[in-house]
Amino acid sequence: MFTFTHNKQQNFYKIFTFYNSKVNPKIPRYQKAVFRHFGFNIFQIADESFPTHGDFLNHICQTVTDTEYLVIFDIDCIPTKKDWFKKLMHDLQQPRTIVGAAQTANHLREGKNLYVSPFFLAISTAYLKELNYPDMKMTDEMDAGQNLTEQIKIDGGNITYWWPTDIEEVQWNLYHPEHTKFGLGTTYNDCIYHAFFSRFDLADRFIIKCKSILPELVKFYLRITDKKWKREEAEWIKKLR
Repeated sequence: MFTFTHNKQQNFYKIFTFYNSKVNPKIPRYQKAVFRHFGFNIFQIADESFPTHGDFLNHICQTVTDTEYLVIFDIDCIPTKKDWFKKLMHDLQQPRTIVGAAQTANHLREGKNLYVSPFFLAISTAYLKELNYPDMKMTDEMDAGQNLTEQIKIDGGNITYWWPTDIEEVQWNLYHPEHTKFGLGTTYNDCIYHAFFSRFDLADRFIIKCKSILPELVKFYLRITDKKWKREEAEWIKKLR
């Protein structure tokens, strides 16, 4: 099992997520609580200056070079078990590898475009440099982050997909002979959960999942500090109207 002090962790890997004012303020709070529960630090970047998710991904991939591995999560994506990181590092041991959740953009190329989604992916900073930092922005042909997988295919690198193992609400085709669907509240490899669509006023699914993971003491702390966060949530809802 990998164990690190805070500084050693940062030298070996860094975990990032991104969100903006469209996200319910409860979401980052509960995400951070889950990561802390499992002993991990996550950099939650709240920045309106990035026009798109792809711009944020480009910024992180091109500028964060003081660590061996980058791990990217969506703001409504969390580990569900502590050993997720051990499994991830096992899959990353092979050089020139990307690891992450399998996804297809169903609105592009008739959905037949399997790639590692940036809602959960991991890659070495050395390999990103070797690839010359593929553009992560969405295009007419590709979704955000999809070009990274495309370039790794061209380069002959290794792609390790984590597949859906549980789906709360089936929504989309995955166009794979064994793993055919994914949807709202999908768990991957039994240890990574993605709620989907929590950037709008649809936070309940994610919060319920976080509460099912967190110990009673942490949930108690979150509950007694809710007044401050309810005020923030009320202000956030006003902005949306």
